Amino acid sequence: MSGEGVPQEAHALGRALGDWFEELEQILDAEGPPQAWAREAVAPVFGQLETPMLPIVDARSVAAGVYEPRGGRLAATQAFLDGGGDALVDAELLTAVGRGAEPEWRTVERSAGGPSATSVVVYAAGRRTGTWRLPREIHQAAEAAPGCVVVLTTALDESTPPLRDACAAFGLTGLQTRVALECIRTGAIRTAAENLDVSYQTAREALAAAMKRVGVQRLPALVTRLTTLAFGVFPGRASSADVLADVWGLTERQIAVAGMLGEGASREQTARLLGISVALVKKELDAVYSLLQVSSGAGLARKLVEARALGWLTAATAGGVGFVEDLSEPLRFAFRPDGGRIAFSDYGPASGRPVLVLHSSMSTRIVSRKLLRALHRAGFRPIAIDRPGFGLTDPLDDAEASQHPFEAATADVGRVLEHLKVRRADVVSRGAAQFLVALAGRMPEALGQIVLVNPGPPYRYSGRAIGPLGAIKDAFVRNPDTVRVLAPFLAGQLTYRRLSRMAVQWTRGSPPDQKAAQDPEFMVDFFRSLQMFTTGRHDGFLREQAAIARGGKPAPFDNAAGWQVLLGATDVLYDPEVVLAYWRELLPGAEFSVVRDGGRFLAMTHPHLVIEALG
Repeated sequence: MSGEGVPQEAHALGRALGDWFEELEQILDAEGPPQAWAREAVAPVFGQLETPMLPIVDARSVAAGVYEPRGGRLAATQAFLDGGGDALVDAELLTAVGRGAEPEWRTVERSAGGPSATSVVVYAAGRRTGTWRLPREIHQAAEAAPGCVVVLTTALDESTPPLRDACAAFGLTGLQTRVALECIRTGAIRTAAENLDVSYQTAREALAAAMKRVGVQRLPALVTRLTTLAFGVFPGRASSADVLADVWGLTERQIAVAGMLGEGASREQTARLLGISVALVKKELDAVYSLLQVSSGAGLARKLVEARALGWLTAATAGGVGFVEDLSEPLRFAFRPDGGRIAFSDYGPASGRPVLVLHSSMSTRIVSRKLLRALHRAGFRPIAIDRPGFGLTDPLDDAEASQHPFEAATADVGRVLEHLKVRRADVVSRGAAQFLVALAGRMPEALGQIVLVNPGPPYRYSGRAIGPLGAIKDAFVRNPDTVRVLAPFLAGQLTYRRLSRMAVQWTRGSPPDQKAAQDPEFMVDFFRSLQMFTTGRHDGFLREQAAIARGGKPAPFDNAAGWQVLLGATDVLYDPEVVLAYWRELLPGAEFSVVRDGGRFLAMTHPHLVIEALG
């Protein structure tokens, strides 16, 4: 023991983690500590474990330009050009900011017929924007022109691809999309109907159907969901309060009223939740409308989302930029009876043979392009679903889901298959053996040929491990609380550059995985599968890791006849011989193959073996 009763092992953990991130040569060799003294020990190395989470921004929604102080434009994003950004720029502010003034936040009027009466434009000297979350071309232009000024605003309208992609994700029809986008633009159903040359009744019916598909009951909530998704994915505690207070002068109570109404609450519900009268809500709302220069709940909702987006884009970050790197991900949503959202990707084609691609407990639904291409060439229709608390799927809050996360997650699969009108699908499971067994037990008639790749047993039965990943796994075995201490911090440290460096260390001892870590396409896909954790969405990971850490040996599963199980001989997490013995006992009837030149990433590095196993 040392210091204030803090075990020496905790200090060792702190030192080991520090070396691991900076030098990538040390591994965790300390006993897994309880939360209290782990925090005290790691704090000297990392500070308190309150790492700020990062948003994931769709770069297409970022409207930014780089200007000379005298007014010449040096660079701009397409969104800035399409949104008429040049017309919003104030020449005097360019000059003042270029001379060294502090960043300026200004409200400007847009042309008649725009989405709202005013927009916020941010001006900052280029040298001050190095830590802002801006697209690469904007940072490069700012670095190349030392005296330049960066101008940032928002430019989402009915023509922008991100907003249309958001409508597609919720499955809106063509008419529903047109009505929803026009309501976002104008803030009023009647005006939208007139502009679209459809009857008011037709517009109302289309909007009602759109709200049902999105899972909301009021137009402001529809606007909030669609515009938020168009900007990207914000951390759960993301707020627009600073922008609303500093730029528009809203009070704390006005911000609270605006936020609740923007999320779809009625005035009565807002009054009850805030403990104030409906009359006071109306008074505060009138003031908000006047300050923000909006005239409807839809216009208010949009302004709140834009303020939140600008707040996140200009927030300093020490670890890189969280941008959507690949724009072809076919994100879709289905809903639970309670309104909970289930995120999935249907990679098509609709005529292909459906195959569910299950993600591991340490990743999300993103399917690597190498495996995706192989499945498409073989005539398959890959479908990948985020389990509860992973990616963009809402967590399940009941105690049963917390205690038995794998069993609780199976219902979402049934809902997605029903949503897609798929009666039967093959399965490729990347790990996730516990979930696969639960799924096959619950809905065997819906599953066809099954391929299970590198199934992980409960950690206590996993045998030897290699490298830092194995060391972390061993720490979880010794004390499952370790994962709750480290997971939020590790997620906050995750950037593409850091992951690329760490992957080299993680894969030591596995030649095929080391080769994969040198492949840029593989690393981009690997990062995308982990990126959602940076927003603070790791509830599912924590629950499944706890279940795996405390798991025992269940009774054999007698419905595994014909399953194909592939094991990488150089898996850095598990000893394949120990894993083979464990699962052979629990999956009688399954056929096992140990791939001598395969490792942890077997499904991605050897997709041809997956296709052969699917038969």
